[in-house]
Amino acid sequence: MVDFIDYEQTEPRQRTTAVSSGVTYGRETAVHRALNQRKNEFTNLQPCRVLCVTWNVNGQLPTEDLETLLSVDDRPADVICVGFQELDLSPETLLLMNDSSKELMWMEKMKAGLPKGVSYKLLKHIRLVGILLVVYVRESMISRVSEVHIGSVSTGIMGMLGNKGGVSIKFNIDMTTIAIVNSHLAAHQEMVERRNQDYRDIFTKMRFDNDEGNTLKNCDIVVWIGDLNYRVSEDEMTGEEIRSLAEKWEIGPLLRFDQLREQRNKHLVFEEFVEDTINFMPTYKYNPGTDKFDTSEKCRTPAWCDRILWKSNTVLKCEDYRSHPIHKLSDHKPVSAVLLVQTRVVDVHKKQLVLDEILKDLDRIANDSLPQAALNRTELNFDGVKYLEAQEQPITLQNTGTDLFEFEFIPKLEDRSICAPWLRIEPQKGVVDPGNVMIINFTVYIDNRALKTIGPDRKLDEILVLHLVNGKDYFISVSGYLVQTSFGRKITDLVRIPDPIRRQNLLVDIEQSPDEVKVDKESPVALNIPKELWRIVDYLYQNALFEEELFAVRGSPMDIGAVRDAIDTDGPIQVSSIHSVAESLILFLDSFPDPVIPYEHYPVCLEHCTHFANSKRALRSMDFSHRNVFKYICAFLREILSHSELNRSNAKFLSQVFGDVLLKPQLPEAGNVAKSTSKKRSLFVYQFLTNDYDE
Repeated sequence: MVDFIDYEQTEPRQRTTAVSSGVTYGRETAVHRALNQRKNEFTNLQPCRVLCVTWNVNGQLPTEDLETLLSVDDRPADVICVGFQELDLSPETLLLMNDSSKELMWMEKMKAGLPKGVSYKLLKHIRLVGILLVVYVRESMISRVSEVHIGSVSTGIMGMLGNKGGVSIKFNIDMTTIAIVNSHLAAHQEMVERRNQDYRDIFTKMRFDNDEGNTLKNCDIVVWIGDLNYRVSEDEMTGEEIRSLAEKWEIGPLLRFDQLREQRNKHLVFEEFVEDTINFMPTYKYNPGTDKFDTSEKCRTPAWCDRILWKSNTVLKCEDYRSHPIHKLSDHKPVSAVLLVQTRVVDVHKKQLVLDEILKDLDRIANDSLPQAALNRTELNFDGVKYLEAQEQPITLQNTGTDLFEFEFIPKLEDRSICAPWLRIEPQKGVVDPGNVMIINFTVYIDNRALKTIGPDRKLDEILVLHLVNGKDYFISVSGYLVQTSFGRKITDLVRIPDPIRRQNLLVDIEQSPDEVKVDKESPVALNIPKELWRIVDYLYQNALFEEELFAVRGSPMDIGAVRDAIDTDGPIQVSSIHSVAESLILFLDSFPDPVIPYEHYPVCLEHCTHFANSKRALRSMDFSHRNVFKYICAFLREILSHSELNRSNAKFLSQVFGDVLLKPQLPEAGNVAKSTSKKRSLFVYQFLTNDYDE
């Protein structure tokens, strides 16, 4: 009988610190760094067995027992980490982030499957739509666990859909910080770069409990599990050849063309991570309920989609890395790994002796000198920034003094944030030892949120304050300009711009101000809809009516940039994936300063979201250009739905995706209000997807 204790419901542990009551904030970082440098003097290494399991359950109910999955040998693990993907595939869960009954069912099934004869506590669990991560710890070890934090990153379209992304649980065992990441990356054979980008987004954007300084980079051990979706490349072999080798258990030749290995060898993804030798069959794709590879109409090629990697200097070895073909309910096979790691156990008495010595040393050197620093430059100029294309420049900060110093970027007077939304700084704070150099990266990235903060002159201007703790401030100026684009322009302007907003191959147009773009606001003659919108929709109409998972799969950043340039210059749309054009459509609609359904019409549209006649009357009172765009989009979506037997689309899903893009509140909403209005927005659009409308 397993003694199951929910650690999440117990009293939270007090945060412990190595700093005694006499240490001020200004010295805290120096004390912690000194303790870390001398940790060998007051710690002992102790082994800890960590079992990690990943399984894409394809939305299935937990009809199989999990004992063999959670007890891979006769030695129960100290820590058990289980990650699921596609836990719940219902549209309500996908888009509305609703609670899932399947989560509770799988949690109960895991509880029943924990190793017998050992008491475990549920340390923490976190779910992002269908991505669930659960961590259990032996009860006998729980007193050694502290600093439990969670984080999540959605990599779905616009960061809105949680069907892809990652979740993480971070915790300390003794003095060792461990983070477990469970992710579900972009699907499909050709989406390698999208998977790479998903990984980079999750790794760089993961913040635990919304603390900017609490990142994966600060962890001693990072274990990454999940459906990473890397396939066996079909550049050198056909799908039939891959299937034939897999069925013969000839996995060696297949692994040579494993996309994840190829990308890691090129240092494009999972740098510094380690994976044990794969000696098991591909884990995807099977006919559910069998051990036979996919024989459906799609006939997906076998691949090792489900993987476990780690990054650490304290992982002694991987004791076991295997798949579990006995589990047949999904089209994926689960994968597990047992890692033997080392954690640092503190000798409290020895630690206090070291701490006393450190404090005495700090007292001797206090006030001997102020922090001394040098920057290689204080001006950054970003020319020709394009929408959704990042530009990065570094600055080096050197410690020219005799003692370490702490730095941080701080807001200017009367400002609440340290920089504009279009600018990212990494790192935002840190410590530099004497004679050392810190490289600080500044990235300009214009997304829809940042677009709304940029003036009509498209100029980028920002002054940053780099503060040395107990020292002086340095001022860094950032300047640049945004290349002219149709993204972020008003619908009423776009319908009155007859020419491409950025004429093809004319560099002078990059310098063109918005006032130089011909907008005849007085003319009664205007396009029915923006020509840019027509081009995107027409491309999808010609090429995507029979495409499955349209608007559910992310596109390639490079492709989205190509779509942007094509509609801005009237050039041809050339992409590697139709999903890039689909995502571009959503991004374009979302970028309008005044939404397709203008703010002033938003309340009445929500009020009549279930009454089609009243909804039509609400549209009649709108500006003709906004009304035409809404009609055009709904007509296109109805055309997609007319081919649902082939593309498997459904009105409920499309109305939920486009409801949050076509209708938006002027002020942010949160909690139950946001869920309620999101449902009403989708209901409003649903009326026009399931009824003909051409008024």
